[in-house]
Amino acid sequence: MGGSTNLLVLDEKTFRFVGYYRHAYSNRYFEGSSKSDFNQVNKANYNYGGAILAFGLFPKLTLETEWGYFFNKTYHFNVPADTELSGSGFYNTVVSGKFSILTDYAHRFYISGSVGAKIPLSLDSKVKDGITLPVDLQPSTNAFGSVVQLFFVKESSESGMRYFLISRYEYNFPNRNDYQLGQAIMTSFFVSKHLPDHWLPGDWTAIIQIRNETRTKNRREGDLEVATGGSVFLLSPQVNYSIHEKWNVSFIFDIPAYQYLNGIQLAYNYAFTINLARDVNYY
Repeated sequence: MGGSTNLLVLDEKTFRFVGYYRHAYSNRYFEGSSKSDFNQVNKANYNYGGAILAFGLFPKLTLETEWGYFFNKTYHFNVPADTELSGSGFYNTVVSGKFSILTDYAHRFYISGSVGAKIPLSLDSKVKDGITLPVDLQPSTNAFGSVVQLFFVKESSESGMRYFLISRYEYNFPNRNDYQLGQAIMTSFFVSKHLPDHWLPGDWTAIIQIRNETRTKNRREGDLEVATGGSVFLLSPQVNYSIHEKWNVSFIFDIPAYQYLNGIQLAYNYAFTINLARDVNYY
Protein backbone atom coordinates (compact mmCIF):
# COMPACT_ATOMS: atom_id res chain seq x y z
CA MET A 1 0.00 0.00 0.00
CA GLY A 2 1.08 3.53 -0.62
CA GLY A 3 3.54 2.66 -3.39
CA SER A 4 7.26 2.78 -2.54
CA THR A 5 6.99 5.60 0.01
CA ASN A 6 6.89 3.67 3.27
CA LEU A 7 9.79 1.21 3.40
CA LEU A 8 12.46 1.58 6.08
CA VAL A 9 12.34 2.56 9.74
CA LEU A 10 12.01 6.26 10.52
CA ASP A 11 14.48 8.40 12.42
CA GLU A 12 13.67 8.67 16.11
CA LYS A 13 10.89 11.20 16.85
CA THR A 14 9.87 11.43 13.19
CA PHE A 15 6.18 11.24 12.26
CA ARG A 16 5.06 10.09 8.81
CA PHE A 17 1.66 10.48 7.21
CA VAL A 18 0.76 8.62 4.02
CA GLY A 19 -2.70 9.11 2.56
CA TYR A 20 -3.96 7.54 -0.64
CA TYR A 21 -7.00 7.02 -2.83
CA ARG A 22 -7.41 3.91 -4.99
CA HIS A 23 -9.90 3.08 -7.74
CA ALA A 24 -10.18 -0.39 -9.30
CA TYR A 25 -12.38 -1.61 -12.16
CA SER A 26 -13.27 -4.99 -13.68
CA ASN A 27 -15.67 -6.13 -16.40
CA ARG A 28 -14.47 -9.63 -17.30
CA TYR A 29 -14.22 -13.15 -15.89
CA PHE A 30 -11.28 -15.54 -16.06
CA GLU A 31 -11.22 -19.33 -15.71
CA GLY A 32 -7.65 -20.29 -15.00
CA SER A 33 -5.54 -18.04 -17.22
CA SER A 34 -8.17 -17.62 -19.95
CA LYS A 35 -11.07 -15.25 -20.38
CA SER A 36 -14.45 -16.83 -19.62
CA ASP A 37 -17.83 -16.23 -21.28
CA PHE A 38 -19.50 -16.20 -17.86
CA ASN A 39 -21.06 -12.77 -17.36
CA GLN A 40 -23.26 -12.65 -14.27
CA VAL A 41 -21.63 -9.35 -13.27
CA ASN A 42 -21.44 -6.78 -16.05
CA LYS A 43 -18.90 -4.58 -14.27
CA ALA A 44 -17.47 -4.08 -10.79
CA ASN A 45 -15.53 -1.30 -9.13
CA TYR A 46 -14.38 -0.04 -5.77
CA ASN A 47 -13.16 3.27 -4.39
CA TYR A 48 -10.93 3.15 -1.35
CA GLY A 49 -9.26 5.71 0.88
CA GLY A 50 -6.38 4.72 3.12
CA ALA A 51 -3.86 6.18 5.54
CA ILE A 52 -0.62 4.99 7.11
CA LEU A 53 0.53 6.73 10.30
CA ALA A 54 4.04 5.97 11.54
CA PHE A 55 6.28 7.25 14.34
CA GLY A 56 9.96 6.59 14.97
CA LEU A 57 9.84 5.46 18.59
CA PHE A 58 13.52 4.43 18.76
CA PRO A 59 16.38 4.62 16.24
CA LYS A 60 15.66 1.06 15.05
CA LEU A 61 11.95 0.74 15.83
CA THR A 62 8.98 2.42 14.15
CA LEU A 63 5.34 2.01 15.18
CA GLU A 64 2.78 1.98 12.35
CA THR A 65 -0.96 1.87 11.89
CA GLU A 66 -2.86 1.31 8.64
CA TRP A 67 -6.41 2.57 8.20
CA GLY A 68 -8.79 2.21 5.28
CA TYR A 69 -12.36 2.87 4.20
CA PHE A 70 -14.24 1.52 1.18
CA PHE A 71 -16.46 4.29 -0.15
CA ASN A 72 -18.03 1.58 -2.29
CA LYS A 73 -17.55 -1.99 -3.48
CA THR A 74 -20.11 -2.34 -6.26
CA TYR A 75 -21.40 -5.07 -8.60
CA HIS A 76 -23.54 -4.18 -11.63
CA PHE A 77 -25.32 -7.41 -12.58
CA ASN A 78 -26.39 -8.77 -15.96
CA VAL A 79 -28.40 -11.45 -14.12
CA PRO A 80 -30.79 -10.26 -12.72
CA ALA A 81 -30.69 -7.59 -15.42
CA ASP A 82 -29.75 -4.00 -14.56
CA THR A 83 -29.45 -4.58 -10.82
CA GLU A 84 -26.76 -3.23 -8.53
CA LEU A 85 -25.42 -4.30 -5.15
CA SER A 86 -22.94 -2.28 -3.16
CA GLY A 87 -21.19 -2.29 0.20
CA SER A 88 -19.14 0.29 2.08
CA GLY A 89 -17.35 0.66 5.38
CA PHE A 90 -14.06 0.42 7.22
CA TYR A 91 -11.45 -2.18 6.35
CA ASN A 92 -9.38 -3.88 9.05
CA THR A 93 -6.89 -1.71 10.92
CA VAL A 94 -3.29 -2.95 11.01
CA VAL A 95 -1.05 -2.15 13.98
CA SER A 96 2.59 -3.14 13.55
CA GLY A 97 6.15 -2.62 14.67
CA LYS A 98 8.82 -2.08 12.00
CA PHE A 99 12.42 -2.82 12.94
CA SER A 100 15.81 -2.40 11.30
CA ILE A 101 17.60 -5.65 10.44
CA LEU A 102 20.62 -4.39 8.48
CA THR A 103 21.99 -0.91 7.80
CA ASP A 104 25.06 -0.88 5.53
CA TYR A 105 25.85 2.75 4.74
CA ALA A 106 29.09 1.85 2.91
CA HIS A 107 27.25 -0.24 0.30
CA ARG A 108 23.96 1.66 0.65
CA PHE A 109 22.04 -1.53 1.41
CA TYR A 110 19.24 -1.73 3.97
CA ILE A 111 16.87 -4.39 5.30
CA SER A 112 13.91 -3.89 7.60
CA GLY A 113 11.00 -6.05 8.71
CA SER A 114 7.66 -5.64 10.43
CA VAL A 115 5.18 -7.76 12.35
CA GLY A 116 1.62 -6.68 13.03
CA ALA A 117 -1.98 -7.58 13.74
CA LYS A 118 -5.08 -7.07 11.57
CA ILE A 119 -7.90 -5.81 13.77
CA PRO A 120 -11.50 -5.67 12.49
CA LEU A 121 -13.50 -2.60 13.48
CA SER A 122 -16.62 -4.78 13.33
CA LEU A 123 -17.11 -8.52 13.81
CA ASP A 124 -20.49 -8.49 12.05
CA SER A 125 -21.02 -8.85 8.30
CA LYS A 126 -22.62 -5.94 6.45
CA VAL A 127 -26.33 -6.31 5.74
CA LYS A 128 -28.21 -4.23 3.16
CA ASP A 129 -32.00 -4.29 2.75
CA GLY A 130 -32.13 -7.39 4.92
CA ILE A 131 -29.58 -9.25 2.78
CA THR A 132 -26.09 -10.16 3.97
CA LEU A 133 -23.70 -8.86 1.32
CA PRO A 134 -21.52 -11.37 -0.58
CA VAL A 135 -17.98 -11.82 0.71
CA ASP A 136 -16.52 -9.85 -2.22
CA LEU A 137 -18.63 -6.81 -1.29
CA GLN A 138 -17.87 -6.90 2.43
CA PRO A 139 -15.54 -3.99 3.35
CA SER A 140 -13.84 -5.98 6.13
CA THR A 141 -12.81 -9.57 6.82
CA ASN A 142 -14.71 -9.25 10.16
CA ALA A 143 -11.91 -11.34 11.64
CA PHE A 144 -8.53 -10.90 13.24
CA GLY A 145 -5.34 -11.66 11.36
CA SER A 146 -1.60 -11.13 11.21
CA VAL A 147 0.79 -9.35 8.83
CA VAL A 148 4.52 -9.99 8.33
CA GLN A 149 6.64 -7.88 5.97
CA LEU A 150 10.26 -7.68 4.74
CA PHE A 151 11.81 -4.69 2.96
CA PHE A 152 15.10 -4.65 1.02
CA VAL A 153 16.56 -1.40 -0.37
CA LYS A 154 19.69 -0.92 -2.50
CA GLU A 155 20.82 2.54 -3.65
CA SER A 156 23.35 3.76 -6.22
CA SER A 157 24.39 7.39 -5.74
CA GLU A 158 26.33 7.47 -9.03
CA SER A 159 23.40 6.52 -11.25
CA GLY A 160 20.58 7.88 -9.09
CA MET A 161 18.96 4.43 -9.13
CA ARG A 162 17.22 2.70 -6.23
CA TYR A 163 16.03 -0.89 -6.04
CA PHE A 164 13.37 -2.18 -3.63
CA LEU A 165 12.05 -5.63 -2.84
CA ILE A 166 9.00 -5.92 -0.59
CA SER A 167 7.29 -9.09 0.59
CA ARG A 168 4.04 -9.05 2.60
CA TYR A 169 2.28 -12.07 4.09
CA GLU A 170 -1.26 -11.88 5.51
CA TYR A 171 -3.08 -14.55 7.51
CA ASN A 172 -6.79 -14.27 8.27
CA PHE A 173 -8.54 -16.17 11.05
CA PRO A 174 -12.16 -17.37 10.56
CA ASN A 175 -14.90 -14.85 11.33
CA ARG A 176 -18.10 -15.38 13.34
CA ASN A 177 -19.74 -17.06 10.35
CA ASP A 178 -16.87 -19.58 10.18
CA TYR A 179 -15.71 -18.04 6.92
CA GLN A 180 -11.98 -17.69 6.43
CA LEU A 181 -10.32 -15.68 3.68
CA GLY A 182 -7.27 -17.31 2.12
CA GLN A 183 -3.71 -16.45 3.00
CA ALA A 184 -2.08 -13.77 0.85
CA ILE A 185 1.52 -13.32 -0.25
CA MET A 186 2.36 -10.09 -2.09
CA THR A 187 5.85 -9.55 -3.52
CA SER A 188 6.89 -6.33 -5.25
CA PHE A 189 10.11 -5.36 -7.02
CA PHE A 190 10.70 -1.67 -7.73
CA VAL A 191 13.32 0.17 -9.78
CA SER A 192 13.39 3.95 -9.37
CA LYS A 193 15.33 6.68 -11.15
CA HIS A 194 15.55 10.30 -10.05
CA LEU A 195 15.05 12.39 -13.18
CA PRO A 196 17.60 15.18 -13.79
CA ASP A 197 16.36 18.72 -14.38
CA HIS A 198 17.37 18.68 -18.04
CA TRP A 199 14.98 15.77 -18.51
CA LEU A 200 12.10 17.26 -16.53
CA PRO A 201 12.25 20.43 -14.39
CA GLY A 202 11.46 19.87 -10.71
CA ASP A 203 12.05 17.02 -8.29
CA TRP A 204 10.65 14.02 -10.20
CA THR A 205 11.24 10.29 -9.76
CA ALA A 206 10.11 7.57 -12.18
CA ILE A 207 9.42 4.11 -10.76
CA ILE A 208 8.50 0.81 -12.35
CA GLN A 209 7.05 -1.95 -10.19
CA ILE A 210 6.48 -5.64 -10.89
CA ARG A 211 4.13 -7.18 -8.34
CA ASN A 212 2.79 -10.65 -7.68
CA GLU A 213 -0.30 -11.25 -5.54
CA THR A 214 -0.97 -14.89 -4.64
CA ARG A 215 -3.94 -15.93 -2.52
CA THR A 216 -4.94 -19.38 -1.30
CA LYS A 217 -8.56 -20.54 -1.42
CA ASN A 218 -11.12 -19.32 1.08
CA ARG A 219 -12.79 -21.72 3.51
CA ARG A 220 -16.46 -21.89 4.47
CA GLU A 221 -17.04 -23.98 7.61
CA GLY A 222 -13.65 -25.59 6.98
CA ASP A 223 -14.35 -26.56 3.35
CA LEU A 224 -12.34 -25.00 0.52
CA GLU A 225 -14.28 -22.84 -1.95
CA VAL A 226 -13.35 -23.71 -5.52
CA ALA A 227 -13.74 -20.29 -7.18
CA THR A 228 -11.45 -18.38 -4.83
CA GLY A 229 -7.75 -17.64 -4.76
CA GLY A 230 -5.21 -17.45 -7.55
CA SER A 231 -2.11 -15.60 -8.66
CA VAL A 232 -1.76 -12.28 -10.49
CA PHE A 233 1.29 -10.49 -11.89
CA LEU A 234 0.91 -6.74 -12.26
CA LEU A 235 3.01 -4.10 -13.99
CA SER A 236 2.77 -0.78 -12.16
CA PRO A 237 4.43 2.36 -13.54
CA GLN A 238 4.64 5.17 -10.98
CA VAL A 239 5.72 8.80 -11.00
CA ASN A 240 6.59 10.75 -7.85
CA TYR A 241 6.95 14.52 -7.39
CA SER A 242 8.54 16.08 -4.31
CA ILE A 243 7.33 19.54 -3.27
CA HIS A 244 10.02 21.54 -1.43
CA GLU A 245 11.39 18.21 -0.09
CA LYS A 246 8.41 18.08 2.30
CA TRP A 247 5.41 16.66 0.45
CA ASN A 248 5.61 13.70 -1.93
CA VAL A 249 2.82 13.13 -4.45
CA SER A 250 2.67 9.88 -6.45
CA PHE A 251 0.49 8.44 -9.18
CA ILE A 252 0.47 4.66 -9.68
CA PHE A 253 -1.27 2.69 -12.44
CA ASP A 254 -1.76 -1.10 -12.16
CA ILE A 255 -1.99 -3.25 -15.30
CA PRO A 256 -2.37 -7.05 -15.08
CA ALA A 257 0.33 -8.80 -17.11
CA TYR A 258 -0.77 -12.35 -16.23
CA GLN A 259 -3.42 -13.84 -13.99
CA TYR A 260 -4.45 -17.35 -13.06
CA LEU A 261 -7.67 -17.64 -11.05
CA ASN A 262 -9.12 -20.80 -9.52
CA GLY A 263 -12.52 -21.68 -10.96
CA ILE A 264 -14.37 -18.80 -12.62
CA GLN A 265 -13.83 -15.38 -11.03
CA LEU A 266 -13.99 -11.69 -11.81
CA ALA A 267 -10.56 -10.76 -13.13
CA TYR A 268 -8.40 -7.66 -12.81
CA ASN A 269 -8.79 -4.93 -15.46
CA TYR A 270 -6.95 -1.93 -14.07
CA ALA A 271 -6.50 0.20 -10.97
CA PHE A 272 -4.87 3.51 -10.13
CA THR A 273 -3.70 5.07 -6.88
CA ILE A 274 -2.97 8.66 -5.90
CA ASN A 275 -0.60 8.90 -2.95
CA LEU A 276 0.39 11.82 -0.66
CA ALA A 277 3.14 11.56 1.98
CA ARG A 278 4.77 13.90 4.50
CA ASP A 279 7.43 13.47 7.20
CA VAL A 280 7.61 15.75 10.25
CA ASN A 281 10.60 15.76 12.61
CA TYR A 282 10.14 16.48 16.32
CA TYR A 283 13.79 16.87 17.27
